[in-house]
Amino acid sequence: MLNLVVTMHIKPGHMAAFLAVCAELRPQVLQEPGCRGYDYLRDVAVTLHRPTPVDPDRVTLLERWESLAALQAHLETPHMQAAGAKLKDLRESVELRVTEAIF
Repeated sequence: MLNLVVTMHIKPGHMAAFLAVCAELRPQVLQEPGCRGYDYLRDVAVTLHRPTPVDPDRVTLLERWESLAALQAHLETPHMQAAGAKLKDLRESVELRVTEAIF
């Protein structure tokens, strides 16, 4: 299984528009073959061993895919193409990490 950690910084003042696109996109992605999770996350202010910085303009997307083929098919779907066109002007930056479980 592949896991994607996508960290996005949203342009100031564009969070509501960004989340609206994501709210429409998420149910479609969850119906795709091979999708095991597609969760948008925000920073939360907590103090465990040390304070964690909160960035109100950062959104992290955690994706879980059964295989590389399923992920590649996902990227080619019409709803991903349409969402990508809408989201590109709402984000300042995107960082992508692809991981797999060790245990």
